[in-house]
Amino acid sequence: MHASLILIGLLLLASHVYANIEQVRFFAPFTTSPEQSSLVPSSVTPLSLSQPSIIKTVQPKFAPNESVYGAEEWYLLTDLRKGSFYEFRVCWPATNPLELKVGVIKASNLDPTDELYVAESDGKPVYAYIKYSSYYFTHIKELMERPTPFKFELILSKCTLLVVLGDSVIMQSLLVILGVVGWNVAVNNECLTTFHELKLGKTLKFIIFAVNDTKTEIVVVEKSSDDSYDEFLANLPENDCRYAVYDFEYELPGNEGKRSKICFYTWSPDNAPVRSKMMYASSKEAIRRSLNGIAAEIQGTDFSEVAYESVLDKVSRGPGSH
Repeated sequence: MHASLILIGLLLLASHVYANIEQVRFFAPFTTSPEQSSLVPSSVTPLSLSQPSIIKTVQPKFAPNESVYGAEEWYLLTDLRKGSFYEFRVCWPATNPLELKVGVIKASNLDPTDELYVAESDGKPVYAYIKYSSYYFTHIKELMERPTPFKFELILSKCTLLVVLGDSVIMQSLLVILGVVGWNVAVNNECLTTFHELKLGKTLKFIIFAVNDTKTEIVVVEKSSDDSYDEFLANLPENDCRYAVYDFEYELPGNEGKRSKICFYTWSPDNAPVRSKMMYASSKEAIRRSLNGIAAEIQGTDFSEVAYESVLDKVSRGPGSH
């Protein structure tokens, strides 16, 4: 009896600490299309990398039998890039007992009885689904007839190599080795003097840093006073990693003038060599700790993530933006 009361109390006073997570990872197709297959339910919500999170309140139900869930929802996944690895996950409070299943399905292969179809690279629209039911028992009739509503969050994100392999013993050992290697990569003095030119002298607009050919130092490979953001992006290679600093200037709303923030970029494109990605990931802290006065950090794996509008959205929402 006391146990039931405690459970009901938790259900009624549920906090939204996301302690429960269900997820699925998949490779992206060539493209995704907004056209819905006739096999997909008519009610489909778009979920994209540009708006990767949805928080919603739902009214769960008990399943009518063991093979059927109380509710299901479908999401059209967009902005996916060919060959990239993604994760679709659902998070909900620990205080809400729930039986939940997630999957990613290609429209042409849609079969609700299957656990998962990995998205193939053939241009078919890709959908994610969630199916869920309340999963508890209480003697309180009202809670059995109408379970307590709760919030959950759906998230679409790109997986990095570290996320994909992070659970393996081999990967953990490799990270230890690379951590030692990264610790031994020095920051060339020119990096600091050039950064001071940008920060204090205001004579530079951006600086590009790279690990040298011998993997012993982080050095300056490009610096410029050019105000063109396109010129800055042109110095980020498509097939290799870089660090960068950019003095990002933007207009405040309501004609309140301009602001500038010094942004630190970690550029690690999808098609860069794995060895390069690992080296830059393990060496990042060496240079980041050396540069005092960074206002925002930008992670980029493709040019959409470092586009002017994407960076503007981040810096304008950060501390000291207004």
